[in-house]
Amino acid sequence: MSIQANRKYLIGEREYSHEDLALLSVAVACEKKAVNPVILDLRNLSTAFTELFTIVSAANNRQVYAIAEEIRMFFKNSFGLNPVAVDGMETCTWVLIDYGFMFVHIFQEPTRDLYRLEELWSKARSISAEEEVFMPLYQSVLPLSTTLSHSE
Repeated sequence: MSIQANRKYLIGEREYSHEDLALLSVAVACEKKAVNPVILDLRNLSTAFTELFTIVSAANNRQVYAIAEEIRMFFKNSFGLNPVAVDGMETCTWVLIDYGFMFVHIFQEPTRDLYRLEELWSKARSISAEEEVFMPLYQSVLPLSTTLSHSE
């Protein structure tokens, strides 16, 4: 399905799944004060063009920009993963970071309300994006990620 479907994401000896990376994108966003995180699993939908959506909201265009940059740098430094494309950085009302297998959507709330992606993709399976789910994973990756970025 995606261009990176068979790629393994490793830090040390631990392998991270696409779902883990979606959870990590939410964790990074929430560390920058994003709100209302949602993760949608689109793999069971024949019309889907990616496996996962992560969706978060931010208060203003500066915060949207900061969240997008933090996510981009986290995946680059932690996993050597660069996005296929990043769209919307000019206005920062809706930034889309495309990793092939996962699209990360960062919205200002009025724009999120306008496009209602959760409703458009309502047949997708929802993955829990609760802090008690993503934060332990993030806390386990962060020290390894920091070590890797300093050693390169």
